[in-house]
Amino acid sequence: MLPEMGGLTSGMRTQAVKYSADSMAELKTDVDKLIVSLDKTMKTTADPNGSVSEVDRAKFGGGGAAWAEAQSAYTSYAKVRQSLVDLSKLLKDCLEGLGIAAVASQGGIEAMDEDIKLKMRGIYERTKVAHDQHEQQKNQSDPTANGSDGTTGGGSFQ
Repeated sequence: MLPEMGGLTSGMRTQAVKYSADSMAELKTDVDKLIVSLDKTMKTTADPNGSVSEVDRAKFGGGGAAWAEAQSAYTSYAKVRQSLVDLSKLLKDCLEGLGIAAVASQGGIEAMDEDIKLKMRGIYERTKVAHDQHEQQKNQSDPTANGSDGTTGGGSFQ
């Protein structure tokens, strides 16, 4: 049995991790449903393998970008859709990382297969890129931001 840490018993810590994974999985499912709903609402076409493709600019009218409002609506649609897709991918990575970390916590990272370690490194790299892009966008929209928002730039997975 694991020793008590921070007033929490082992079972309580396991419950907290399970709850986070469950709620994260539910959020990912909801985000995926939003993407499908958005695509269906925009009357996109499905390709032969069943996935739904993004709406093209012509669906918004004002051919050749002649109508500025249609271009603005399309730009907003594309940005929101891409943000949802990116969020879904990050949630998938987080869920996979939580699963790998739970297994690694029992046997130690040294006991993990090299391909599992590579998966974790890939998850870390994708998450770091997303974080860095977010910080860059935040700093562009708020030049007075100095990074003192309590977030961490995060360590590394070696």
